[in-house]
Amino acid sequence: AKAADPKAKILLLCNPHNPVGRVWTPEELRHIGDICLCNGVFVVADEIHCELTYEGHDYTPFASLSERFQQNSVTCISPSKAFNLAGLQIANIVALDEEVRRRIDRAININEVCDVNPFGVIATIAAYNEGGEWLDALRKYLRGNYEYLCHFFA
Repeated sequence: AKAADPKAKILLLCNPHNPVGRVWTPEELRHIGDICLCNGVFVVADEIHCELTYEGHDYTPFASLSERFQQNSVTCISPSKAFNLAGLQIANIVALDEEVRRRIDRAININEVCDVNPFGVIATIAAYNEGGEWLDALRKYLRGNYEYLCHFFA
């Protein structure tokens, strides 16, 4: 109903959801995408927490589900959460549509947030190429915190 409102132009999709960590299923994401397509609503997929899932809960990138979804969305990702690199101010915006990329480029330049931290680039490459062991340990640690919290409140 909200997507059918003519004033609704963008859906901000947090995938996986923050702060609860809910991982959307491919079926749920398809349903969301179909609703948005039917109503002319563009999807901005905030997938910055995509690496932070618990075992058995697989993250599915929204745009990976169909070319139509790729055309009607942008995906925002960053190593800042999973690899603790927020201070390096580095992120990625992925957009298939050339016009959307042009508009993003224009907006980040107008707002003077277009300069990339060179240390952030190198840290991103290192995190994505060599950070698997770190990420596995972090996910186990976070799972332990979750289990402790559940036990504490029980």
